[in-house]
Amino acid sequence: MAEPEAPARESGPGEKEHKPGRVAEHNAQRDLREELSEQRKRSRISAQNLDALYADTVIGGDDITGASHRATDGGTVNAPGRDQYIFGMSQEDKAVYTVGVPARAVGVVRRCQAPTESCDTLLRRLRDEHVLLLRGEPHSGQPTAALAALALWTGDDTRLAWLHCRRDPLPLVAADLRDATGYLVMAGDDATWSDHADQIIGHLCRVAERAGARIVVLAGSEFPEHDWTVQHEPPPLDKVFANWLVHELYEGGEAHPQERADKTAADELVREKLAGYRRPREARALALQVATGLLHGRSVGEILEGLPEQRRIRARNLLAKDTPRRARSFLIVGSVLSGSPAAVVATQTLRLATLIEEELARQTTIEQPRRHHLWEWLSDWTEDTGIRVKDTGRGGDGQVVEFDEPRMAGSILRVIWEEQPTIHEPLLAWLHQLTEDQQFGTRMKAAEAIGLLATYDFLAVRDRFLEEWRDSDKFERRELAAWALASAARDPQVEPRVLECLRRWARNGRRAQSVVIRAYGSWLGARHVEEALHVLGDIAKTSGYVLAGSVARAVSQIHQLGTGRTFLYDAETAEVPENTRRIISALVEWSADPDSKGLPRAAALAFVRLLASPDAIRVIDLAADPDAAGDLVALWRHILLHAVTRGPDAALTPEAWDLLSDWLGRWEADAGVRRVLSQVLTPPPDELRMSLLFHLRLWGRIGKVDPEVAARLAALIEGS
Repeated sequence: MAEPEAPARESGPGEKEHKPGRVAEHNAQRDLREELSEQRKRSRISAQNLDALYADTVIGGDDITGASHRATDGGTVNAPGRDQYIFGMSQEDKAVYTVGVPARAVGVVRRCQAPTESCDTLLRRLRDEHVLLLRGEPHSGQPTAALAALALWTGDDTRLAWLHCRRDPLPLVAADLRDATGYLVMAGDDATWSDHADQIIGHLCRVAERAGARIVVLAGSEFPEHDWTVQHEPPPLDKVFANWLVHELYEGGEAHPQERADKTAADELVREKLAGYRRPREARALALQVATGLLHGRSVGEILEGLPEQRRIRARNLLAKDTPRRARSFLIVGSVLSGSPAAVVATQTLRLATLIEEELARQTTIEQPRRHHLWEWLSDWTEDTGIRVKDTGRGGDGQVVEFDEPRMAGSILRVIWEEQPTIHEPLLAWLHQLTEDQQFGTRMKAAEAIGLLATYDFLAVRDRFLEEWRDSDKFERRELAAWALASAARDPQVEPRVLECLRRWARNGRRAQSVVIRAYGSWLGARHVEEALHVLGDIAKTSGYVLAGSVARAVSQIHQLGTGRTFLYDAETAEVPENTRRIISALVEWSADPDSKGLPRAAALAFVRLLASPDAIRVIDLAADPDAAGDLVALWRHILLHAVTRGPDAALTPEAWDLLSDWLGRWEADAGVRRVLSQVLTPPPDELRMSLLFHLRLWGRIGKVDPEVAARLAALIEGS
């Protein structure tokens, strides 16, 4: 597989920026569509690898909302595990932020929430009291109960929001709240809240009363008792499971969701599984997994056998002490390099086994083990492991190593790290060696495995790997840091730390910025598109021409990825994703920035990539929206102006002419395209008139564009 295109060399401190013409010449020589197709393929490989590594991680848990939402002054709010993290705020000194909870999320919570006495008490008291404190154990479903009660009190799913306070809510004023709106706020876990509880809650009461709002404070079980306290009771887990199962089956198109959910909830295996759970999020996660299995025609037994905890049990058995050490090494290597050639896996198995034996020898002071021959029988290692060696079916590609169940890869690594600490050091040393491999795929998989380990000790991985890679003068090393960070962010509890790390690095020089660009040019940027565009725009604005091309690549990558659960867009079944609209709006703003060299340049390169990508149909479909037509017209003119040679500099976006001919091929059949291009071409900017006439006449003569359409447009341009 060809190596990915490395961006133009980035300037180090004190170096001069590249001349525009050099980058433009480089752009003109590349096959953009081939590069974008390769980019998409690699994104899919990475997505499959991360899905396997993080199959044991409950993404979303009992969260009430999706990934992120816009705050009132332009920041992004992340809500994993009920904790609120705010990024990219324009007013850094603002002490209190209000963040609306999406109406759809509120509706789902209201329908799926299992009734509890604490929820009933909240609702009853909210009719007369403006502030209540819901006290309970963490992860026991407090926010769900509070949201459900507030939604019932307001009678309007659009009138619920979070209050986020930097320290305490004393700066809150009535103008920050809306009448007839319900708010949730997390009580801080420091002395600021607990030592001044009367003062803080009294202030909230006065403000809420003036605003006509209601506030529920979520507090831990150690928070002091008050007259405003309602003691939270965890909901019955069987009810949580049943309610979410009905919802998921209904969403999945099941004809009789209630009937099937009732039957499934009564299954003895399900009841036995629920009896071992303690948290509502576990019951909800089980409901999601069972619903997915049922909708795919699997039996309850098959579904439960494939649960993460069952994989953990199998992983422990495979890694038991009586398993030969090199067979255990083979399991670890197979987990990291699943899908890699058998020869590579065998070689790396012996390297890891040797590192482990040397480490154990140091720990037990026995003599150093002998060096082993390179090859041993793979069949000795694969027996009863769930790993198979199979032919690829492609001549010359040999055999590859894969798990029968790909999700076992993450289970193996987790069990190794959690339960076999004696091999931590050799495992990290081996992974570090693996990141220096010449093969792109091997380096990526090693970095993503290191990202998984960062979910256990983020600071240790940052200090040992990430900062070294970030500061390297080699793009390939900085790429490792981006892969590892994007991998670690798949854990919802670690995601906020990754985003905060990226924010800091975005202000930390060119090398660190290139890591940030690459990390956001992944599923992470597609999930946090507002935050990604904000940070990428700042980098492009401050770096001049140097990083504009890299920013454009990241934007096109974000566009390639969707916003669904798998973050991949299906052109046959999905409408134009919201990310497309957001990206187009941002590019229009970038293209019109008069104070920046890098932003207009990044906008031009990014829009060309959007038009040339396998997902270009989303932009074409957007042309049918009259509200988006003006933005598309502005961006088309922007890239065509950059497609014209200016003085000694080559054109920045020469591909724009071929892309224009593709759109003109839709002139007769697509009214949206016709409306956009009509405004682009009539009248065109003076700098484009001659070039447009030349290309239209050429395309009409060679048949690339319908001759009548080309002639008619040429006449309109000449007469305009």
